[in-house]
This record gives sequence, C-alpha cells and structure tokens, in this order.
Amino acid sequence: MLPELTELLNYKHQNVIKSHIRTYAINEYKASTLFDDMLRYLWISRKHMFDRKQSPELETLKFQFVMHEEMRDIDNMWHNFILYTNDYTQFCLKYFGEYLHHVPDVAETMSQTRDEFATDLEKYLSYVYDHLGEDTMRRWFAVHLTSA
Repeated sequence: MLPELTELLNYKHQNVIKSHIRTYAINEYKASTLFDDMLRYLWISRKHMFDRKQSPELETLKFQFVMHEEMRDIDNMWHNFILYTNDYTQFCLKYFGEYLHHVPDVAETMSQTRDEFATDLEKYLSYVYDHLGEDTMRRWFAVHLTSA
C-alpha cells in the first residue's frame, strides 16, 4: 500500500514538531520542514521498495534506499515521531498498511568501494529528483551537490 504523496503530506503532528523544536532548539519553520521531509523519506523508501519488486531488472533501481548521514536531521525527526508510539503506529497502519520499522545505521554497515558508493548515490539522487523534485534533493544532499 502506498498513499499519494500529497495525501501523506497533509498529515501533521504538532506535538512531534513542538518536541523537536524543544530538543534541537530550532524554529518552527525548520521543524515543520523536517517533519514533511521525514514523511517524504518514508514515502519514497516504500515507493522504491515497490518499484524494485515490480521491475527488478531495472538497473536504475538497483541501489539501497537508506538514510544517508547527510539526512541525520530527518532521521532525528523520525526518532522523535517513533517516541509517540501509539500515534506513529496508527500513522503507519493508516498510510502504509503496516508498521514501518526503523533500522539504524544501515548505511554504515554497507561495504562498498568508493566507485560503488558513487554509482549508488547517483542512482539515489536521480530517484529522489524524479519523484520528489529538485528542491527536496538539494535539501537532503546539498553537501554532495556543491562539491560535484
């Protein structure tokens, strides 16, 4: 089950956002943007999983959709949301039909050469760009985009 992204982005949880503001001393705009980006991440990670199952032969989909270190702020927002266990569980069931587990440090456990990482990152960036747009891609990966 994969909801429309626009439907998912209508979901708000003010207590999660307020908690994040208190914990990380950021403003409401930044916290709200991080919450929306967390929703985008959950959506696109599921979309990638469904796309790979539907078209396993597509080379452009052969990469791991993980939370990269550059996305740590989004990951922290996800951690904060999970602390609201009942609300998070109900959110997952409503929008994805199942509980979305958080598996920490997946990116750090992947053994890849520098070239393999670069190839995977290129596919990852392209996928994010194609499905979430340039603004999201730039927010998530500004470090890589300015150094390229």
